[in-house]
Amino acid sequence: MSSPRRRFAVVGAALALATPLAVRSADAATTITSVAAAPSYTAAQVLAGVKKNSTKANQVNSKPHINTMTRAKNVNAYQVAKGVYAYSSSLAVDTDGSDPDPDPDHQGSTTFQDSNGKQLGAHHVPFYVLGDDCYENTSPCPHFFYKEHNIKGRQFALMFYNGKVIGSIFGDTQTGNDQTTSDNDSRELGEASVKAASLLGINSSGTDGGVDNGVTVVIFSGSDWVVNGSNSNLNANAQALVSKALDTLGSSMGL
Repeated sequence: MSSPRRRFAVVGAALALATPLAVRSADAATTITSVAAAPSYTAAQVLAGVKKNSTKANQVNSKPHINTMTRAKNVNAYQVAKGVYAYSSSLAVDTDGSDPDPDPDHQGSTTFQDSNGKQLGAHHVPFYVLGDDCYENTSPCPHFFYKEHNIKGRQFALMFYNGKVIGSIFGDTQTGNDQTTSDNDSRELGEASVKAASLLGINSSGTDGGVDNGVTVVIFSGSDWVVNGSNSNLNANAQALVSKALDTLGSSMGL
């Protein structure tokens, strides 16, 4: 389970679009060998469409979520297209899983595993974090609860920050545990793995990294968007879907 803390924000200045990567090896420091075909819709166009559709009429939650970094109760989730859900919040760095990390709150397991049943490695796999349960234990949940929206482990999402876009998967959940350095609240939204932070150009340290605001996560529900693979290639497999996701969503929103 994830264990976020309050951390100092790192303000990114880069405005260049991060194109999908074809990755040569399984090393944490991946090597770009080629660039996937350019999508018909740019990241900027799709993000603008997502923000345009993030309206009160499309809001999924009736009670606000908590920004993981700032603790402000001002995060909402929206259905921006059929089967596609988006929220904008912080990025608190999740170090959990099979990769070792000096973070004192590091845990050796993640809620979901790779296709071989191995714990995900936060330094190898870009993953995002959602609440583990419905905080109020009611149905329908007044918060955005993934199980009510056909979202499963390793569900694909686009992540946007400072003009960059990457592919990521649903890898871990936020819930209460016995750690004293975390607020641990399933209403939180705004946490992702070391690899996700690194790809987005955000300080990826588990102790002083992260950013307070500006990260938009766009989740594609349904079995067709579940990413399969091992710790060695899940990153490459997620990045390979970025162009398809941009085109699918851009078309769905009528851009």
